[in-house]
Amino acid sequence: MDFTIITLNAAAKAMSDTVLPTLSAAGNGPALEQAHLVRDAIEYARDRVDLIGERRRTEAIDQTDLIAQLLALGALGDDTAVALAEARTTALRSLADPATSAEQTAAIISVLGERITALLAEIDSAAPASRAQVERAVLDHALRRLELDRAWLLPLGFDPEPSSVRDLRGLLAQTRLG
Repeated sequence: MDFTIITLNAAAKAMSDTVLPTLSAAGNGPALEQAHLVRDAIEYARDRVDLIGERRRTEAIDQTDLIAQLLALGALGDDTAVALAEARTTALRSLADPATSAEQTAAIISVLGERITALLAEIDSAAPASRAQVERAVLDHALRRLELDRAWLLPLGFDPEPSSVRDLRGLLAQTRLG
């Protein structure tokens, strides 16, 4: 049994029931402010810890989708296209395995990111039309990632338009392996 959530609940409760009232009674405003931030960070981690694996999986699947889009453009050199296709195939095989851990998925994300970065370096010397197609696909992918990041960070209260943020669980659920 994983006790992460139980431990984070206990830490948040200790902050709320003991630390914060003690600092408030002592009149230590700066320490109280910082303690509120610590409690909020603990609660944020508690509410997200079970979603980390699903988020990483979503990110990895999104990267495989981006690679498929890039390959379909036909704007890549043969060596780059082969390397991307192989990385995508390997990633999809791993992501299809239910035993793939969040750490393994993070490694997949890293490898796919390296391959995409290599492609972007190569495409700089391509014809302007090909470069524009690749850049548009990468930008579209980045905008989807930004949407996920906004939903992930929404509880922190910094989004300038929180009503426009899509539901995190909905975003995670819409990504399918394919």
